Amino acid sequence: MKIAIDCHTLEVKNWAGKAQFLHSLLQESIKLDKENEYILYFRSPVLKESLPLNWQIKNIKLPTPLWQVYVSMDLLLSKVDVLFCPSAYLLPAINFLIPSVIMVHDLTTFLSKIKGMHKRGIRLKEKLCLKLAISHARKIVAPSQSTKQDLIQHFRVSPEKIVVVPEAARDIFCSVFDQKKVDVVLSKYHLSEQFILFVGTLEPRKNIVRLIEAYNLAINNQSSTINNQPKLVVVGKKGWHYQGIFNKVKELNIENRVVFLGYVPESDLPFLYQAAFCFVYPSLYEGFGLPPLEAMACGCPVITSNISSLPEVVGDAAILVNPYKVNEIAVALKNILIDEDLRQDLRQKGLIQAQKFSWKKTSEQILKILHQK
Repeated sequence: MKIAIDCHTLEVKNWAGKAQFLHSLLQESIKLDKENEYILYFRSPVLKESLPLNWQIKNIKLPTPLWQVYVSMDLLLSKVDVLFCPSAYLLPAINFLIPSVIMVHDLTTFLSKIKGMHKRGIRLKEKLCLKLAISHARKIVAPSQSTKQDLIQHFRVSPEKIVVVPEAARDIFCSVFDQKKVDVVLSKYHLSEQFILFVGTLEPRKNIVRLIEAYNLAINNQSSTINNQPKLVVVGKKGWHYQGIFNKVKELNIENRVVFLGYVPESDLPFLYQAAFCFVYPSLYEGFGLPPLEAMACGCPVITSNISSLPEVVGDAAILVNPYKVNEIAVALKNILIDEDLRQDLRQKGLIQAQKFSWKKTSEQILKILHQK
């Protein structure tokens, strides 16, 4: 069987969710499948892994529209049996002669509560492409039951066409604590105290403004019981409509309490999770929600939202809060900061929950879908 994979997502700098997903999937699939033929389509060479003979790379240096057309023709000439598109919808949208499998990570651009948080042009383009891609696809992979239900509701997709395949934390996210390495990373970012951690793109969907408000309430209301008033450390690159986050910090006059690290290399993240007092992720919507899983895998207590896919990811191993209620987030923060027994309980439950997910399982499930005729 000959399988093609659209890999152009990996060409961006500072990989985020979709690119990390694809890279992890490729790393594991290369180990698992030594029989079927694979063609990985890029626009420039970025994959550094050495490939077995049944895997090949095609680098086609063309602008995006021409690249899509060229690849479409090459799929036919190469007699590909199935096309897998794990992150973008234009290629499967214009290909109706080659069977395809698409991955829909989330539907953030279509949900009414967050429509205003995305550029109108992007929404219209993605909606048109996704609608066509869904109609052409043989199967649709969703990372959670929540995303599956969103697809059914917004695109009237048959439930039988959607297969739920959870994501997983990469192997570097683990609870093996190395104090020397932790100290090196803390020194690198000038972090000398225990801290509360958030990891995610700076955009309205991540709900960072309410997190900052909740943090301010927690440290002001409990200053006598919370030792050293741990700082709030925000990790993530600037996204869409991020200025309100910085304005809120200034408005509350807590510039000396909130630390923005910007983009942090993935290799540093496990040590930040391990050093953190707790991890807080009050996102308004997630297709899967990988950061809470990474935090749990590192033994970090987690507070996260009680909506979308996040309860599926964390199970009973985290404190769930209504992300729209600042007071509720603040109370959860206060409780986790002052209660050592609660933190230990969450650490143990989190480690057990994280073990339910693995890239081997994820890759095996997706390969099984691709191999079906």
